[in-house]
Amino acid sequence: MRRFFNSNLGVALLGSSILAALVGWALSIDIEEVKVESPSPDQPLSVSRRVDILGRRGGHQRWRLIAEQVDLAAGQQVFEQGAHGYFYGESADRQEGVPDPFFDSSEQMTWRAKRARYNATADELYLDGEVEVRSDDGSLLLTSALRVTPEERIEVPAEFTLKGREMVLQGRSGSFNFQFALLSAQQGKLVVLRTDSPAAAPPTDPASASQWVASAAADPASITITADQITYDRTQQVAQGKGNLRIRERGIEIRAPQGTYLRQQAQSILSGGVVLQEVAGDSSRDPLLADLRLAQASPGPEATPDQQDQEVTIIADRLTYDRNTQIAQGEGNLEIQQGETIIRSAQGTYRRRESQSLLTGGVTLEEPGRVLTSARLEGNHRDKIFFFEENVLYRQMAASTPTPGGGSLTEELRQAETEVRAARLVYNSRTGTSEFSDAVQFIQRGRRAKANQATITPEKVELRGEVVIEQIEGEWLARRLQNPETQADVDQPTVIYADRVEIDQASGDARFFGNVVIVQANRAIEGDRADYFDREQIFKISAEQAPVVLCDRGEVGRLPGESTQALPGRNALDQMCRGANRLSGKLVTLNIKQDEYTVEGDGQQQGMFQFRITDAL
Repeated sequence: MRRFFNSNLGVALLGSSILAALVGWALSIDIEEVKVESPSPDQPLSVSRRVDILGRRGGHQRWRLIAEQVDLAAGQQVFEQGAHGYFYGESADRQEGVPDPFFDSSEQMTWRAKRARYNATADELYLDGEVEVRSDDGSLLLTSALRVTPEERIEVPAEFTLKGREMVLQGRSGSFNFQFALLSAQQGKLVVLRTDSPAAAPPTDPASASQWVASAAADPASITITADQITYDRTQQVAQGKGNLRIRERGIEIRAPQGTYLRQQAQSILSGGVVLQEVAGDSSRDPLLADLRLAQASPGPEATPDQQDQEVTIIADRLTYDRNTQIAQGEGNLEIQQGETIIRSAQGTYRRRESQSLLTGGVTLEEPGRVLTSARLEGNHRDKIFFFEENVLYRQMAASTPTPGGGSLTEELRQAETEVRAARLVYNSRTGTSEFSDAVQFIQRGRRAKANQATITPEKVELRGEVVIEQIEGEWLARRLQNPETQADVDQPTVIYADRVEIDQASGDARFFGNVVIVQANRAIEGDRADYFDREQIFKISAEQAPVVLCDRGEVGRLPGESTQALPGRNALDQMCRGANRLSGKLVTLNIKQDEYTVEGDGQQQGMFQFRITDAL
């Protein structure tokens, strides 16, 4: 028996018996079914290990992600515990010695974020929560979300602040390439900082970045560009803005639908209807808004009338502004506004430093009650003195409505529009003084005048040099008469010659000096001086050397009006006095209301000669 158990056959038979017994025992027991469920695909599988991912595109490494823990979810790698890494760009072409405004060290930039996610299928990297991108040159990008696309773009779908050495870009969203050489911002603000004192680094807290940008933009030497869309080309050093474009710097603001800022040349080129506004002082400027609500910017403090009179606003279809020279050049429907003064022309230049303008192509200056036009204008906007040249036309609007039944000479003048033509005009808007020269002509309803020079002030009108005043219709020398034939005589033009004439603007009184000659129909008067009193409607012609001479042809024979029309004053008088009745004295008074001529003698020639104009004349 012992030999049987020790043999191989015995061992085999014994093992088979034991196995058969175990199977029979198992079959005799009831077993409950157990189901093992596979894990849900939405349930992340945490793997605690260090992750280092390198993203490549087109043979170039573009980004790198480093994290201590990764969660796998739906085919994506999620980094909830934060991540950091690098963006790899390429050095942008630029002129030697000109630093890049953003990410000068663009070949390697570091980034960090509170959360990250990488979608291998779409080949997209997402960063979320306090995202920072930094470089060794001090450039910094702050935002709350960032996405790296397969097209080698860095998209920022949230508000961001991008700070460089000399520039700051802020927007509601943006897009950049890996070199940060082409930047785009929606609802953006670009601040060009002064080169001699760059702003300090902004806070790392994105919530405080807007306040920092507003503080940097408030620097008097900085330039602020806001627009619905801003694109900056680092290679060309050019910023382009579209939609509600505004360019601001100390004392000036430019608004346009679109425009270009050339950083290297410090020039702005704008089109589509441009407004350049110059303010009198920083206190009257609109505050720079950090929330980028461009279309809803709240107005600043209202300017005083004196400040408004100093402020200059330029409107044009196209405008170029050079910041270095502070010269603005406008073309197409150019308009300059300064207080109540509006100047329009086809084109022109405004020198902000000197407050001077040069406008050509036809110029119109409008103010309440007057319009001035010429071919060319030079303006001193600091003193509001304007020099007009070529085909000057000055139009003074009527100051009152016509009086029923007529009125005095002053009333007639105020009821009529006045035009003054000349070769040149110097107009002082602040004092309301106009100085005309060369071929001066006054034109008004029923009267006109010529002179070599003329001056108009709020107090008086002065004509100088070969003055000729022609009364085409009116009642300067005679009232209306009942006899039609006599009325026809006095209706002939009245012409007054003098070396100088002064007309009081308030009273309408006039004074004539030097070689005064008055010619009307068949009568004429000569003297050294004449005074016209508008309220009394009286002319007084006086003599200082030779006596006053009054000629009346009476029934001698009427002269045609054209016979004296082209003659100078003394020749016209001689023609009228030839064969006519003459009266002379120290003073001749013409009382137009009473239809009386009164002649007074001097000390040696006592007596008075008087006659009336009647219907029987």
